Order: sequence, then structure tokens, then C-alpha cells
Amino acid sequence: MKTSLAFPLAITFALVMTGCSSRQAGDLTSEPVVPLAMNDHQATVTFRTIGGEGDRPVSYMYGYANAGFESAGDRVYDSAYFKRIPAYLKKIAGGTDSISKLVEVDKPVYVQGVVKDKPFTFNGIPMPTPFDKEQPVVQQFTPQAKKNYLVETVIADTWNMNVYEVSATGERKTIGVANKDTAAN
Repeated sequence: MKTSLAFPLAITFALVMTGCSSRQAGDLTSEPVVPLAMNDHQATVTFRTIGGEGDRPVSYMYGYANAGFESAGDRVYDSAYFKRIPAYLKKIAGGTDSISKLVEVDKPVYVQGVVKDKPFTFNGIPMPTPFDKEQPVVQQFTPQAKKNYLVETVIADTWNMNVYEVSATGERKTIGVANKDTAAN
């Protein structure tokens, strides 16, 4: 192949790979929540990320009052992005498109999402910029028995995390309360 064709072909291929099924700004919807099997003392919490493609996975943590945070599991990627990447890359890089956990009911639960940040570097030194974004605020809610909850972080112009109670028909009701005083232990 001629060298004069290799560079434009490489640029075209890169643009096609990154832009084919990326979400539009208005297309920030997620798939239906599939709950885990629960008993009278449990509720299901599902962690999801919308937007951000592959460059902004979210690591979720949850915990109870005065107990500290524990990891919910692997990094969570946007589901549309996660479906596009080959299985062998998923195995190498790790991560998932959602995590579901059972939590105890009638106890306040704190959830936190940490978005992977890509700081601007100058000669290998991380530099703050006016475009840096704040991490999502810790949310608090009290789960009720046999209910489904969705913790969803939207990666767009800002990083917002919301907690929803999801009905059996898929309707969402925002229930999370921002808790700026809580930090991960």
C-alpha cells in the first residue's frame, strides 16, 4: 500500500470506529432494570452509566451509615459502548455495563460514583484546567423491601448521578438525596 494512502485511510478508520454508534446528546436512555431475586429483607440496586463512551467508566461504591463504603464491583461503562467492543478486549480491560446488588432494607444506603478522569498533562505533569469537572455527589436513600432501585450516572457536560425507584412497569421516580458531607472512607 502506498504511504500516501495509509495516513488518510487510518484517519478514516479511526473516525468510523469512534463515531458509528456513539450516542447523540439527546439519546441518554438506559435499558430496563432486571431485578435480582429478593426476600422480605432485601431490595435490588442496579448501577449504570450513560454516555462517556469508553473513556469515562464509573467505579461505584455503596455502604451503610457508619460502616464505610465498599466497591460494587468492576468499572461500569456505557452499555452502547460496551456492546460494541469485542469479547477479548472486555476480558483484558475488565468492566461491565451494569452491576446489580442486594441491599438491606430500612437502613440508609449511601452510593458514590467515581468517574475516571483524564487530566490534562504538560510534559507528563498533570495540570488543572478550567474544564475540570467535579465528581458526582454522594447520594443517600433508604430502600424498602422487594423494591428495585437504579443508580445512574450521566456523563455529559457535567457528571450527574441520580437514584431512582423503578416500578415493575419501568417507570422511574427520583428518590436519592444529595449528601455533600459524606466522603468515602
